[in-house]
Amino acid sequence: MADLSQHLLGADFQSPVLLASGTCGYGEEYAGLIPLDQIGGLVTKAVSVEPRPGNPPHRVAETPGGMINAIGLQNVGLERFRAEKLPWLRKNLRSARVLINVVGHSAEDYGSVVSGLDEDDGFLGYEINVSCPNVKDGTFFGTDPSALSSLVAGLRSRTERPLVVKLTPNVPDIGLYARICEDAGADGLSAINTFPGMLVDVEARRPVIGNVSGGVSGPAIFPMGVYLTWRAAEAVSIPVIGIGGIRSGNDALQYILAGASLVQVGTALFVDPSAPVQVLEEIEEYMERHGIERLADLVGALTIPDRD
Repeated sequence: MADLSQHLLGADFQSPVLLASGTCGYGEEYAGLIPLDQIGGLVTKAVSVEPRPGNPPHRVAETPGGMINAIGLQNVGLERFRAEKLPWLRKNLRSARVLINVVGHSAEDYGSVVSGLDEDDGFLGYEINVSCPNVKDGTFFGTDPSALSSLVAGLRSRTERPLVVKLTPNVPDIGLYARICEDAGADGLSAINTFPGMLVDVEARRPVIGNVSGGVSGPAIFPMGVYLTWRAAEAVSIPVIGIGGIRSGNDALQYILAGASLVQVGTALFVDPSAPVQVLEEIEEYMERHGIERLADLVGALTIPDRD
């Protein structure tokens, strides 16, 4: 039998396949669709200090090769998450690992969420979404080296749980930002978040998305996701989680060979909720077909031709 398990972030993951934040709610929404406790884990919908109503409609639209969304990080807020969502996760997910996606408009916001959750159980650690704007100075944490370093270092001082930073693709050198996170105390990275995009209704002559622009995800960003995951993994020694357009075992294996220890399936869930199970089965079939006993032996096993 192929061994799909790995010991990462101080924990055992029974498989490399996770559900991506923003696509699986808080887990309960998919409980009747797939066997959640048989996959590697999930990353919850974002949690902020205060509840957020999200952006005006339309929030989601189909694009060639994927979708565009501008949900606006709608969520129930810290207190309702602790009271309503975390107890369900604690009770129902015993083998699958849970990361809580954290958002904020200031370093203090992020810190309040982490401090507010840190003494609870039922989850492994945090995925820090750094694509949020800092309302104090208008910068985005994920594109400002100094702000990113300060944010991660500040959160590191608040928790001993794993910190996984979700990198934005909207930077000239993702390896630089990956190293900044590692140096500031991050335990892992997620690569990548969505790309900015826009759709126009030509009859109405107005943007399709109520927020004007949104994040593009799905198969259209798959090659960029693989490339940026490779660049990030080459730059650091901490684990990288690959995200972007994964629909099959072949897709996931490309990320794994490029250096991802784990992968997240997101947009594919909207087409086929069973996609994560299929991805997992196809990875296992590949390993058995090639006589590979341990998934860990495939991580970063990409052969780069000589470029002399």
